Amino acid sequence: MKVVKHYEFAIEDQDEMLEKWGKYLEKSAKTPEKYPKYIVGPYAIAQTGDSMKGISIMEIENDEQLVNYILELSPPLKATFKLLFDTAAYVPAYMARKK
Repeated sequence: MKVVKHYEFAIEDQDEMLEKWGKYLEKSAKTPEKYPKYIVGPYAIAQTGDSMKGISIMEIENDEQLVNYILELSPPLKATFKLLFDTAAYVPAYMARKK
């Protein structure tokens, strides 16, 4: 399944976040089956202020991958994940229900 991830972390946590991110990249390169696959991003949202925010699209094959991701990076990372689905599957199902 594909998910959109919206993330945020406080600017004062940037050093900790980058350290955890580096470790995450090493682990996910060694055992990619245990972690989500990035399809788009991560991208930061251009802004100023007291937090860094961003977005990415990830592919997740099972709950374990998402749990591993969260455990590796949170805290300081705060993230929400929204499920995406292919509208090509929606239209035929919708039309079939109208009959």
